[in-house]
Amino acid sequence: MSAAAASEASYVLGSDAIERARLERQHAIWRDAMLRSWDQAGFGPGQRLLDLGCGPGFASLELAERVGAAGQVLAIDSAPAYLEHLEQQLRQGQFPQLRTLQHDLASSSGVLPSGLEESRWDGAWCRWVAMFLPQLEPLLDLVSQALRPGGRLVLHEYVRWDTFALHPGGSALARFVERCIQHWRDHGGDPDVAQRLPALLEARGFRLLHSSSLMACSPSDHPKTQWLLDFLSSYPTQLMAAGRWSAAEQATLEAELAWGERHASLWVTPALVELVWERP
Repeated sequence: MSAAAASEASYVLGSDAIERARLERQHAIWRDAMLRSWDQAGFGPGQRLLDLGCGPGFASLELAERVGAAGQVLAIDSAPAYLEHLEQQLRQGQFPQLRTLQHDLASSSGVLPSGLEESRWDGAWCRWVAMFLPQLEPLLDLVSQALRPGGRLVLHEYVRWDTFALHPGGSALARFVERCIQHWRDHGGDPDVAQRLPALLEARGFRLLHSSSLMACSPSDHPKTQWLLDFLSSYPTQLMAAGRWSAAEQATLEAELAWGERHASLWVTPALVELVWERP
């Protein structure tokens, strides 16, 4: 397996067109929370910002619009398919302040990749990336080296993924959630990664400026519920391919979800937190 293929494989949700479309819908649903967190961090015109684990670049384009022509955005990801998708958007010439960099954020070389200058960046945005990394030190070391003193790091990460639930009922969903967690841990991920981040960042001298919960409890017709259902329509295939989920279990889950959509139900997201840190 090539280095690029290995880094793509570490993202267990995949990087094909179906997953890219799901990520686009996900970005739209969580866009307002993202923009508020950027406001909280003071991201604005003329700044130099990093999009860490940019995926197809939906947030990267928003960052480029925010910093304007006088700013700069570097979108970093390990998946060539995602970076090529973003490059296609950039060929239209709308955002010359945005460029891409292929780099594995789990790489432990200890040296900043070419094009990522030390102590020159005003801020970094990182959403749902740390949970998939088998080791966090390369990512945190990169941020420590790249941000200037006073630079801001904005993280959206899960602190308890097992809060994902449906009430009433939800026993099949609970089994599915358990299998997802096992699958990610088997690949070196940590769906509760936000529990570890404060100690690791504090040890590097970072100061926590802001924290809040983004967890949601919604009825069936709410966008956050549709986000959950979108994931539940796509990921069982991968769990079954990994031998962690059966066709019979899937049938039971689908019946349970259909019942939940027809009746008054509470759909609870995994516990997600927003963290804003400042580099010393």
